Amino acid sequence: MWTCPRCGHRFYNKNQSHSCGAYTIDDFLKGKTEQTISLFHDFLAEYRKIGPFELHPVKTRVALLTKMRFCSINKAAADHIDIHLVLTAPYEHTLCFYKIDNLANRFFVHHARIYDHEDFTAELRYFMAMAYKVGNREHVDLKKNT
Repeated sequence: MWTCPRCGHRFYNKNQSHSCGAYTIDDFLKGKTEQTISLFHDFLAEYRKIGPFELHPVKTRVALLTKMRFCSINKAAADHIDIHLVLTAPYEHTLCFYKIDNLANRFFVHHARIYDHEDFTAELRYFMAMAYKVGNREHVDLKKNT
């Protein structure tokens, strides 16, 4: 892991491009509704059931990372949060995601919107666990062993 000497954030790749800044979770949640703040904390609590991670707040979002960033809370709107999960294949045949971005056929960023706690379905938790494994680079270890 490489730590940026300016902002102190950790990255898997040395000199990884990023936006340096002293951003906080409080900055991200400032002025947000109680519902949104609750959803934000509920989402983190769901991920803590999967495993430990670090938070990396930047100007526009809060990323979750282990060895690499695997998830992000991109938006805290008045009545929902927008999140994305980083996976190694596209999962288009699910109602969990409203958009999937293809990053050079290496990673697929799956976007979801959460309005209430009932949106934490078994299917979404399954994909959250998959993204957590990506964060731990288990997909790389599997390729090395084959």
